[in-house]
Amino acid sequence: MNRGVAIPVVLFTLALASALAIGGAYVTRQLAASTRAAQRGAESEPMSERALVETLTYWDSAARAHQPIGTVVELPASRANNVSTNAWITRISASAYWLVAESTADLRPVLRRRIGLLIRVWEGVPAPVPERAWSELP
Repeated sequence: MNRGVAIPVVLFTLALASALAIGGAYVTRQLAASTRAAQRGAESEPMSERALVETLTYWDSAARAHQPIGTVVELPASRANNVSTNAWITRISASAYWLVAESTADLRPVLRRRIGLLIRVWEGVPAPVPERAWSELP
């Protein structure tokens, strides 16, 4: 091998090894951040579901019967484990209601989880629509 070629080859090898090390560190940090965000998002999902289940559990048939079609009633917000949850009820017809709950994590990056539940009321008793009552909302 020529003497003049050895130094550039060694420098190129060192630069390539450094780039691989930096790239590996970058990918590791991105995966760790993605895992933390997914975990925080998973913590907020049960809060939204709990809000909808509590809304059905404490359903006030008299108040809902007096709610005009097309109006939205916001329910009291709840807060637990750095997650605040808001829920509201929209009356969409004489017997159908759209319940929505949104959980928001307070830490950065701000993550939101919103789910909806379509229910029908028959003789004052709410029940989810059989086909596909639950849906995750963007």
